[in-house]
Amino acid sequence: MLNKQQLNNLAVKAKNGDLDAMWEVKFHFQKMIHQLSEYNRNRLNQADFEDECFKIIEEIVMRFEIDKGDLPQLVVNFIKRRVGRSTKRYEKKTKSENYVTVSMIQSETAEGYTEFEIQDDLAIVDKDLMYNERITGLAAGDSKKLAILKAWSEPGHSVTATAQELALLFGGKAESHRKSITRFRSDCKKALACAI
Repeated sequence: MLNKQQLNNLAVKAKNGDLDAMWEVKFHFQKMIHQLSEYNRNRLNQADFEDECFKIIEEIVMRFEIDKGDLPQLVVNFIKRRVGRSTKRYEKKTKSENYVTVSMIQSETAEGYTEFEIQDDLAIVDKDLMYNERITGLAAGDSKKLAILKAWSEPGHSVTATAQELALLFGGKAESHRKSITRFRSDCKKALACAI
């Protein structure tokens, strides 16, 4: 483990072009970077974060002046700021791209065990969505039934207007289409009654 003075001296050597010194400086902070990365693994892109940290170290070393501060303090401060920026950027990206994150709640039991409860938003399925999927399954690829479903999803639909629309699309009389709409609605109600 290198002390502050040794790190400062290595930084001066690295700034003057000593590649081995640069690698030693990076190696010194490697464990801290990996620990921060692992600790925040659900809040940032680990590979990007670690690359950015090593680039930060290089930049700090290239600007480092031994009489103006200590290298370890500078590196730690810049890396802590990077953690904050990376987590905010990752959070903004996941929200804008509609990613779903899984949260975890940790609690201690009376016996001294640690319990973790994982809350997965993807596991929560909307009841209406299940009904809609079941009804869509009843259409079973029948273009007429799919057209009826589409009409039902539109606001202000009526059986008469839907029957007339089906007559134009598929031919035949509007009255026979009205009867098939009524039968299909009945089938859907039965299927949903069995689903509850």
